[in-house]
Amino acid sequence: MKTQFMLKPLAFALAAALSAGAFADSDRTGGYAEIVDSQVNSDNYVNNEGTENTSLVDGSLNGVSGNVGVNVAAGDNNQQANAGAIAVADAGLVFGYAASATIDVDQTARGNTLDNYSVPNNATLSDSGDNASGNVGINIAAGNFNQQKNDMAIAVSETAYAANASVNVSQVSQGNTTNNYATWTPGEVQVTLSGGFDGSYSGQSDQIGNVYPDIWTGDSHPGGRPAGHLDLDTATQGGSDLNDDGGALAFNEAGNIGLQGSVSGFIPVVAGFDTPVINNASVLNSLNGASGNVGLNIAAGGGNQQSNSLAVAVGCTACAAPSNGGE
Repeated sequence: MKTQFMLKPLAFALAAALSAGAFADSDRTGGYAEIVDSQVNSDNYVNNEGTENTSLVDGSLNGVSGNVGVNVAAGDNNQQANAGAIAVADAGLVFGYAASATIDVDQTARGNTLDNYSVPNNATLSDSGDNASGNVGINIAAGNFNQQKNDMAIAVSETAYAANASVNVSQVSQGNTTNNYATWTPGEVQVTLSGGFDGSYSGQSDQIGNVYPDIWTGDSHPGGRPAGHLDLDTATQGGSDLNDDGGALAFNEAGNIGLQGSVSGFIPVVAGFDTPVINNASVLNSLNGASGNVGLNIAAGGGNQQSNSLAVAVGCTACAAPSNGGE
C-alpha cells in the first residue's frame, strides 16, 4: 500500500469530484486518461471607457477536499479552465500493465487590441481556501484577454509494472496591442481684465475739390434772393491746397484720446486627470493550512496567460513486468 501513502497528501478522493476531467480505469493493457485542451483568443477589440472590472473570491472554499476547481472572471474574452486526468491500473484486478495520464494544453492569444480609458481592473482572493486539501485550482481574472489553466494528470499503477503521467502546455501571445489612457476632467479659470489707455493723435486735413458757397439776401434761409457766391479754390487769398485737388481750406489737427473698458470670462483648462488605468491583483489571508497540490492564478489587466500543471506517476517497485504478455 505504498502507493496510497504517496498519494494521500494529494487526497486520492480526487476521483470523487473532478471539475473537468477524464478518468480511466484499467483494461488488459492498463489504464489511460487523456485531456486535450485548446484555448484561442484572437482578433478581438475591446474599448473600455470608465469601466470597472472586479473579480473577487471572499470567504469561500474553506475546508474543502478532493478536486476543487474555481473560475472567476470579470471583463471581456477571458478564458479559464480546470482539467484533471486520472488513470488507474491494478494488476490484481484486471491484469493491467500500465497506467497513463496525459494533459495537452495549447493557449494562443494573437492580434487582440485593448484600449483602456481610466479603467480599474481588480482581482482579489480574500479569506478563502483555508485548510483545503487535495488538488485545488483557483483562477481569478479581471480585465481582458486573460487565459488561465489549472491542470492535473495522475497515473497510478499500484501492482502493475508502469505508470506514466505527462502535461504538455503551450502558450503563445503575440501581435497584441494594449493602450492605457487617462481621461481628464475639463475645468475653467476665471479671467477679468480692466483698465484704461491714453493716447494722442496728430495730422492734417484738407478740403477736397473746389467749393463755391452761394450768398443770399434776407434775414433767414430761404428768404431773400441770390446775391452771388464765394470762391473756395486755389485762387482764394491765403488758401492752402495740401492734396493739390483745387481746395483752399487746410487744417492742422492734434489732440488726446482716452479709452476705458473691461473684459471678463472663463478660459477652459485641464483641471486634472481622472484615475488612470490601475491593475491590482492580490491574495489576502487565503489558502492558510492548505495541503496537497494547490494551483492559484490571479490576473488583472489584459493579455495575461497563466498555467499551473501537475503530473504524478506512481508505480509498484515490487512488481515485475510480465514476461508472457500479461497472461
